[in-house]
Amino acid sequence: MFFVPKRHNADRSGGADRPERPPIRILAVSDMESKFIWEHFDPEVFRGVNLMISCGDLKASYLSYLVTMIPAPLFYVHGNHDNDYERKPPLGCQCVDGTVVEYKGLRIAGLGGCLGTDPTNPQQFSEAQMLKRVKRLQSDMKRDKSLDIFISHAPAQGIGDGHGFHEGFESFRLIHEQNRPSLHLFGHLHTSGSPATKTGIFEENGIRIINCAGYRILEL
Repeated sequence: MFFVPKRHNADRSGGADRPERPPIRILAVSDMESKFIWEHFDPEVFRGVNLMISCGDLKASYLSYLVTMIPAPLFYVHGNHDNDYERKPPLGCQCVDGTVVEYKGLRIAGLGGCLGTDPTNPQQFSEAQMLKRVKRLQSDMKRDKSLDIFISHAPAQGIGDGHGFHEGFESFRLIHEQNRPSLHLFGHLHTSGSPATKTGIFEENGIRIINCAGYRILEL
């Protein structure tokens, strides 16, 4: 399990002071359904999890299974293969794609999709299109511009991204610079697959940036 240091109120970006909160244990998932979770679920491994996050490209039935097995809410964004969510969304889960929500004192925002130009796929965006989405999200934050967790499917450009279809969005760096989340959780690249490996974990300017392919257990 990975621990993310809590940020003091003085470190927040334009936000009013908020009361101290107890630690949050997070199960973050993306891209690859875990055989361990699907077929060999051990409740002791996930004891104490009080928040779940999906970074996309997972079956709706898998997310619905998670909320039946773990007594915690699940927030998700769309991956580039999640167009079926519009027709059959994950039951018992909440989409935070393009919105800001608050949970147990945490401010959480999400932007799904990946870089691409396929007009038949609504989860592919050009850099210019994603920049508009970022600015719209920031405008919705009103006076308190701070975030605790930013969820995306694609990575930020130059931080754990790849080439071509797997290149990250430069506009996500605006979220890092202006909204200063403690955590940026993403997927899209299948590089981790294990909750224990440190592959796919980055830190930049005090922000922990984590590829959640497979699953991760985090504490914030």
